[in-house]
Amino acid sequence: MSNNNNHIKEKGHRTMKLIAYLITLFFILAALFPLFWMISSSMKNELSITANPPKWLPSIPQTIQVTLDYTDQATEDADFYEKDAMKAIWFPWKMNSRDLIGAVVIEGVKDGRLLYRAKTAGYSFRYAHKFIVPSSLFSGDGMDNKLSDIRKQKYSTFKWYGDAGISNEKATTNSDSEVVHHFQEFYQTTEFVKGKSLSLATSRNFWSIFDSYRTVILMGQAQSSNGPSYLHYFYNSAFVTLTSILLQLVIGSLAAYAISFTIRSKKLQLWLTMFFLATLAVPDIVLLVPLYLTMNQLHLVNSLWGIILPHTAWGIVIFLFKGFFDQLPRELMQAAEVDGASDIRKFAQIVLPMSIPIFTVVTVMTFLPVWNEFLWPLVIATGQDNWTITVALNSLQSTTPANIVMAVGVLSMIPLLIVFATCQKYIEKGASFTGVKG
Repeated sequence: MSNNNNHIKEKGHRTMKLIAYLITLFFILAALFPLFWMISSSMKNELSITANPPKWLPSIPQTIQVTLDYTDQATEDADFYEKDAMKAIWFPWKMNSRDLIGAVVIEGVKDGRLLYRAKTAGYSFRYAHKFIVPSSLFSGDGMDNKLSDIRKQKYSTFKWYGDAGISNEKATTNSDSEVVHHFQEFYQTTEFVKGKSLSLATSRNFWSIFDSYRTVILMGQAQSSNGPSYLHYFYNSAFVTLTSILLQLVIGSLAAYAISFTIRSKKLQLWLTMFFLATLAVPDIVLLVPLYLTMNQLHLVNSLWGIILPHTAWGIVIFLFKGFFDQLPRELMQAAEVDGASDIRKFAQIVLPMSIPIFTVVTVMTFLPVWNEFLWPLVIATGQDNWTITVALNSLQSTTPANIVMAVGVLSMIPLLIVFATCQKYIEKGASFTGVKG
């Protein structure tokens, strides 16, 4: 009949469907907004982050190119010009450190020929300025003492041409830039820089918006006398997380195997399962003091193992493993028993290969809370050497520029994204088989 092709639609169905989509879209955007703001802030300077009204997108930093003229001055050696170039870079940049500068390039000329070319990138300055120019009270002798550090750590580059220098065309000053005015005012009023400012110009430097990330890497590579680096905190978080996952998988799977396959009494299995589920009803904050006292008795306070130990056997992990193991074919286990296989062999050769999905689910489920955990590492790790990245981020907010903190936060999310991207298929498969048979 023709009526069979007609579908009865509930009144307002399309409206409700549209509302459901809009609500879903709203919550997706609300969840992604903090991530967008963190990534955007990691590419800004401090002034842009605190600007009112707020700037949603980062501005492109500028490269400042300065030409210093040494004509009519006595000829000096390369060290003299290198020192003068470093003064011309680091001193005015320190006075205008809040300006959006991606790099400073100094070219020294004499009688129309290029003597040298020096450059300092923004990420090098943001990391090293507190060592090279700790204050705005400059002195000529100060650069004498710091020049060796600049060379050793390669904070700036200096290329000497000398007599082989090519002819240098006279450039013009870009007077429309506020940053140029600041630098030009410094060169006109200072006696530290021997070369005379011949021209100043700016150009957009797109890749400098990622300087915050390069600064974090530079800080991680350098040996700081003030304490551990960011890379050290990442290592602590990685060690704590991976060790916790390994222990959860070993202890949880073996405990679930014992309940599912070695205990014959269904009643005892149920009671043990309920016991592990009951542990979920106890709030973590209630266990904080007892756990700390226990770690203190075990002499694990201020150690990474003190952070790891409470994450070695969760009741929910054992419950999930048992639910999955209960659905495995019993015929295979019975055939292995007939062949005289031990429990270890049955677990390793039969149960383990068929349980990859649930192992993946437990891995992700353990990874997320342990990597992001803040309170327990804060309590148990009393020294900076044992801080995880979450504790370090909280502490560094008061001593580190906001854009650097945001960059570290973005980098700390990369492992989470990698886990979800690589394990999505197994997560979906494992989640569909973790129920308990009724």
